[in-house]
Amino acid sequence: NNSNDLLDSKSYMKVLLKSTFTLAPAGHNPECFRLYEAVEAGSIPVISLDNDYRQHKCKDSLSHWLDSPIVIVESWNEAIPTMQKLLEEPEALDKRQADLRVWYEQFMRSAVHDFESFLLSEK
Repeated sequence: NNSNDLLDSKSYMKVLLKSTFTLAPAGHNPECFRLYEAVEAGSIPVISLDNDYRQHKCKDSLSHWLDSPIVIVESWNEAIPTMQKLLEEPEALDKRQADLRVWYEQFMRSAVHDFESFLLSEK
């Protein structure tokens, strides 16, 4: 740990790899890098569609995530009770994680395809 209490990259990745859930609050953009890091590590992102999100000028950036098997709450106050409830059903939680891996793989393949198609159309 640094004196400013930030985790170094290696420690951060270890935490993600051990985490069932990862809180992913909106920053400058609701679709933050933490969503991708969490899924890549096998952790389920948790987002809140609270007032901050609804008033955010970039809220549409999350549109494709809203149909994914991530955890979506209406306020951060709901996050802990929601995660606790999900932890009570290990089989359903395992299924959610598996469904998220499948969704993410399809999402990334589609993103790569769209990007490649765009590049090829520029020629």
